[in-house]
Parts: sequence; C-alpha cells; structure tokens
Amino acid sequence: MPKYQVCPYCWAKYRYKDVISFKGKIQECYHCKKRFAVKKIYRAVPIAIACVLMVIVNLVLFNTVPDIGKDTFIFIVMLDASVILTAFVISPLFVRFYKLPKKMQKPADKNKKR
Repeated sequence: MPKYQVCPYCWAKYRYKDVISFKGKIQECYHCKKRFAVKKIYRAVPIAIACVLMVIVNLVLFNTVPDIGKDTFIFIVMLDASVILTAFVISPLFVRFYKLPKKMQKPADKNKKR
C-alpha cells in the first residue's frame, strides 16, 4: 500500500517533495543524521500497471466499437494521458527506505581537514 515514507531509525516523516528530490541510493536523515538506503525500483509498478491497463482498454475499445470518430479518439488519447500522468504522480509513494549496516550508518564528516 502506498504511503509516505519515514526514516527507518527515528521515524521522521518525508514529504512527497523530499522523496522526489532524492539523488542517489544512500541518503542522510534530516533529523537524526543517520544514513539509509533508498530503493526506487518500486516506482515502476504503478506506471507499468497503468500502461498495461490502458493497452487492454484500448484494444477492447478498438475491437468492439465499429466506427470510432475523431471525438472518441481524442477522448481515448486524453484518458490514456491522464491515467499515465496520474501513475507518474503517485509513483514516488512507492519508494522504500531501508536501514544500512552499522559500519555505513555513520554520517560523513564534511568538516574534516585533510
């Protein structure tokens, strides 16, 4: 079930905007400063389901309706576009956060002098 994600360590909540802006596979919590893994592979699930569903609906419509006019065709295209756009909008809800092993949890010291 899609839901907004929380830090696996301190349960700090991440907003939709935060999840979209993640770059890379490892992130640092804004609250507890511990690092966690981000799995974005599940973002493809709603997009794939929407595409398969729309292909099936289009095939059924094109094979059952004898004469498809210009208005009907434009409606079908707009419906397809809106369903796929909705799938892209909800796909960040399928991102998952996981704990890292102990040796990788420590935050990087950015102020360390070399």
